[in-house]
Amino acid sequence: MDHPIWLLIPWLVFAGGVGFKCWTLTRLIRRQVLSSAWGMERFRAELERTWQRSGSARA
Repeated sequence: MDHPIWLLIPWLVFAGGVGFKCWTLTRLIRRQVLSSAWGMERFRAELERTWQRSGSARA
């Protein structure tokens, strides 16, 4: 290990681990945002159906 290029190997391993961790966290956050957006869309559709039913019952 006389050559200074060997000092880069631990840094490359560290950078790879940090990159993988960031990628994993980003993927989890995006999945959570998409699932909550889909849940909001379903909730909105159900609420509109309920309003339509209650509006037709009064008429």
